[in-house]
Amino acid sequence: MGSYPYPLALAIFLVQVALGILLFATFQQWVPAELGASDAWGGYLLGAYGGARFLFETPTGAISDRIERRLGLLLGFALMLPAIATMALARNEHLFLPLAAALGFATAFLWPATYAIAADLYEPGRRGKVIGFLNLAQLLGFGAGALAGAFMVESADVPQFAVAFVAVSAAFAAALRGIPNYRGQRLFARVRAPDRPPIRSIVSRRLVALSAIILGASIALAMVVPAIRPYGQHQLDISFAALTVALIPAVVAGAALYIPAGHVADRYGRWRPLFAGQGLTSAGLLVVAATTSLWLAIPAAMVVFAGNVLTVPAWNAAVMDLAPESHRGTLIGLSVALSGLGLAIGPALGGFVVGQWNAPAAFRAAAALAAATALAIVVYARRYGGLPASV
Repeated sequence: MGSYPYPLALAIFLVQVALGILLFATFQQWVPAELGASDAWGGYLLGAYGGARFLFETPTGAISDRIERRLGLLLGFALMLPAIATMALARNEHLFLPLAAALGFATAFLWPATYAIAADLYEPGRRGKVIGFLNLAQLLGFGAGALAGAFMVESADVPQFAVAFVAVSAAFAAALRGIPNYRGQRLFARVRAPDRPPIRSIVSRRLVALSAIILGASIALAMVVPAIRPYGQHQLDISFAALTVALIPAVVAGAALYIPAGHVADRYGRWRPLFAGQGLTSAGLLVVAATTSLWLAIPAAMVVFAGNVLTVPAWNAAVMDLAPESHRGTLIGLSVALSGLGLAIGPALGGFVVGQWNAPAAFRAAAALAAATALAIVVYARRYGGLPASV
């Protein structure tokens, strides 16, 4: 697999630890519990974070096409630090909205650069596996941060913002030390791409259709997040920390499947794991919505995680396949921006449904959208076909 993914994966793991602490434990539990906000605020904060990502990830992807990729990563890490430091001082839920957006703006530099590095250094037949490896680091980092954060926010003795700040600082150091300048000799040198065509020349109906699928899958999964805390409290009658522990088997199952899922996308084409992933997500969410038993909710959550694991490497590899080198960062930025838009729309919708009805209703709505996305994938496959290592 080469030497590059390992320091890159380490940096991604560390920053995801911080994001697990902030997006899951802090936004979903600490802000409502400590600041007296409603359960819907977890969705609002994720919406602000995801909205900023959507607005900026395509422009930052275009920037990464013109600079050393490593510089994009370092900029993102550096911009996260003041946002986290300011969160530690905020004591009003309304102040967290612009800070969540600032965090989203900072992370908008990370993902276009990360996936562009994978696309630059690996041929199409290996990209799915490499993306699976990087997604594995993402999942493990976010899971570790969410689990640790769930206990931190229930204990005043552990400052979660300080831990997140240290994790991002360590990610900055890992990227600075471990990822070389492979596009030029200097970190701040501008990269000139010869014969760079206009962006409109690479936009196609196929890209638009794939973008719609990515958005639908992102919204469906993100709708679930603001429903997790009230689901545990009202349906399962367990604490937030206990619910987070109960999600460990799902995280472990997802971690075990990420690299094989990337291999499946390389060997059998991109649309098949996309379809299977959305089908599993829909089925798992319907079971979660219907049960009040923790012991049935745990395997259902594992099915949902497995569906997401099949989906993400396939859609990222599909976008890479359509992206020429001159606009690779831009199109990958579009892909992750759509994920960010899903993270803006999904939690807002999920929070609204929870507020108007209940948590199981949000799970059912997300399951319906995942099923509709699976049908759209079938239409896409029939229209554009698919070969191994392609969409």
